[in-house]
Amino acid sequence: MLFHIRCRDKTSQMNMRASTRAVHLNYISKYGDAVFFAGPTSTDDGETITGSIFIIELDNMTAAEEFSKGDPYRKMGLFESIEIEEVRKIIPTTD
Repeated sequence: MLFHIRCRDKTSQMNMRASTRAVHLNYISKYGDAVFFAGPTSTDDGETITGSIFIIELDNMTAAEEFSKGDPYRKMGLFESIEIEEVRKIIPTTD
């Protein structure tokens, strides 16, 4: 199953994000090819990071929630909100 995880940062938390970045990236990399996409969101000018988005393949919603709970950014209290939804890939087709 594919999951979309949308995390919004608390305002003015760039120092927390920067100080935890290496351990966050190490955590995400442990999921290997299960991570289809991971990256930050930003303001329109691209200067300020506002959160994170993941598209990840996991067995079920419980596994997606555990993935999110294990993220060092979340553990450090960086996120104001987290949304997790199951998604289906339609395009491009893989046939």
